Amino acid sequence: MRTFVVASLCIFWSCAVCGQSAPAFETVSIRFHPPAEDAPVFKNPDVNPIHISGNRVDLQMIGLKGLIMAAYNVKEYQVSGGPGWASGLDSMFDVAARADASAAPSMDRVRWMLQTLLGERFHLKLGHETKELPVYNLVVAKRGLKLKTAAGDEPATPGMRRGSMEQLAALLSLLLDRPVLDKTGLAGIYEYSDRLALLDMGAKDSADVVATTLTAIQEQLGLKVEAAKAALEMLTIESVERPSEN
Repeated sequence: MRTFVVASLCIFWSCAVCGQSAPAFETVSIRFHPPAEDAPVFKNPDVNPIHISGNRVDLQMIGLKGLIMAAYNVKEYQVSGGPGWASGLDSMFDVAARADASAAPSMDRVRWMLQTLLGERFHLKLGHETKELPVYNLVVAKRGLKLKTAAGDEPATPGMRRGSMEQLAALLSLLLDRPVLDKTGLAGIYEYSDRLALLDMGAKDSADVVATTLTAIQEQLGLKVEAAKAALEMLTIESVERPSEN
């Protein structure tokens, strides 16, 4: 396993070649977010936790794994290891940072700066490797797609959520027993029932969740998942420290 300190290999290499240090925020404030009794259990993969306004960057009520996912643009199943507080709701943070320019930084640059922040404030060390893992490929069912294309100028239909096929695959990855990869070849934004995100509620065990979800995918969406294997980039938390507040 290759180990690196919070900088992707390509970013580190490009900085080393041009003689520049890794990009970093000009100022950063990290505060612990008090545990909330009504904190949502279900995670919404449709929402990017990074909020950019001018040169200000905010991430609210986010855990260590969430920060890693945001910084490296990876899914939850691609991050493993670390202490118990790495993914617990009792260790959430509010991050408020400013870039060194008055103009809004690009999302890619913000991700690079988050990688630097994780190294400097969390002393995070990550292992990086490629693994062949069991996955599901999300494809269109033989009877055809049942989803409605979402028009950008129309309000969302009540009880529905909108997202790309990639976002839908990320949602299904949380419900099923293995990662789901978008292989539909479909572009655009679609509407699908918000109830799909709640299929795990009341299920007796993981087998019930999988069976219910597989049925709903085909009957409600006109999609299906096929078992497969894929080489996926994986990150392992090898060492990390809680940051001090400032």
